[in-house]
Amino acid sequence: MTQTIGYIGSYTKKDGKGIYRFVLDETVKQIVRVETGYEVPASTYVVQHGAFLYGIKKENDQAGVAAYKIGEEGALELINDCLESAESGCHISVSADGRYLFEAVYGAAEARLYRLNTETGAIEELINVVVQEGAGPNEDRQDKAHTHFITPTPDNQYAVAVDLGADEIITFSYGEEGLKREQTLEVPAGTGPRHLVFNQNRRYAYVLTELSNEVFVLEYNDGHFKLIEQHLAIPADFTHNTQGAAIRMSHDNKFVYASNRGHQSIAVFKVKEDGASLSLVEITDCGGDWPRDFNISNDDKFLVCAHEVSGNLVLFERDIESGKLTMLEDSKKAAEGVCVQFLQ
Repeated sequence: MTQTIGYIGSYTKKDGKGIYRFVLDETVKQIVRVETGYEVPASTYVVQHGAFLYGIKKENDQAGVAAYKIGEEGALELINDCLESAESGCHISVSADGRYLFEAVYGAAEARLYRLNTETGAIEELINVVVQEGAGPNEDRQDKAHTHFITPTPDNQYAVAVDLGADEIITFSYGEEGLKREQTLEVPAGTGPRHLVFNQNRRYAYVLTELSNEVFVLEYNDGHFKLIEQHLAIPADFTHNTQGAAIRMSHDNKFVYASNRGHQSIAVFKVKEDGASLSLVEITDCGGDWPRDFNISNDDKFLVCAHEVSGNLVLFERDIESGKLTMLEDSKKAAEGVCVQFLQ
């Protein structure tokens, strides 16, 4: 019996608990258990680094991040938190050396940098906050900048932020003096870039847009990005409301996946030309309402998708050769789930 542990981050507006823990039994191909991992307000994104898990947290009028020690079978123990801001973030990541944590804040258009203790996992300090500026042509969603995602680059030299409101990909240098803007790529106006994933060859990145439901292929070199391809992640004739949500890459770097809220689907793209090009394989039903996030198991055999509105987890089996998905089950619940991470 092979069991894989994962976490779901969630809203806590209604029935959500904050952080769920789930167990995937790969032998029977089922999610055999979903339970509260740590009840905490508004932990909408979680990320692991070594023996520690970090999550977004908002308590009363204070917002920031919390650190947890990962114990046996994925049990979580609070280390500390750092709640020095008014508005809650939407995405976090950790530098490869475990010294810094990055947070993107949609509403306030902020990028935040925290210092971490590499031995204890504790959050030591909020080093600085950088506020983005700009706007786009979509009056409802791009009235101002809205920073939706931030992650270190694979060369460990920079952090890259994705701003939905300003239609920008922003590169920062970072360190003890904080975040500093270095480069900006302007993507097509009104597309609303949301999330990004890097190819492990460090030469390319793939961006999912929320407003136009596209996947962009970007060439990356020393902090600079260049747009080289655009692909629709929904059928061209679909005219109803739909919004891009999450983008992930298989661990073997052969396929890129993107979820679409409204169209209720996951698009599968094959990676070609060493990462410089994509081709659409299929667009498949996600099995729930509002597929906010999903992730791929460490062995590339399974994909788990969380749905914010319907609250169900859908388990897919992946064909490693073709990239195609086969739905296995859709009945397990994680209310208001919006982030999926597998324990490494």
